[in-house]
Amino acid sequence: MNKDSLKTGLLVLTHGDIGRSLIEVAEFILNQALEDVEVLSFQQSAMEETNDDEIGQAIKKADRGRGVLILTDVGGASPCNHATRFRCSEEVAVVSGLNLAMLIRAWSYRQHPPRELADLAIEGAIRDIKACRS
Repeated sequence: MNKDSLKTGLLVLTHGDIGRSLIEVAEFILNQALEDVEVLSFQQSAMEETNDDEIGQAIKKADRGRGVLILTDVGGASPCNHATRFRCSEEVAVVSGLNLAMLIRAWSYRQHPPRELADLAIEGAIRDIKACRS
């Protein structure tokens, strides 16, 4: 496979169905399926718990040849804390504070390696934050 055709995979790891909802809205805005983005809903309850094996499998499934960017909803919360256990190499980067602008930006620039893509995603998210004051 040509290195120029490789992409960074995306794994959206969030509480509940937040990730799936953001994917659905991004698909509507972009008018295309984000079918190769992996989504894992983090469960932590007495009945069900997401473990590191599931996250590791989702990372492998998400990889498109350049590594993986993991997008989580809240820094310091369980999805982010578990994800950061996997950023032990150049192939995995983790960014918290996921919003719709960050997801669209990450999807649009997947030709960049994970750490560069992380910076681009953060930049897109920050640029989209506006205070609407009278």
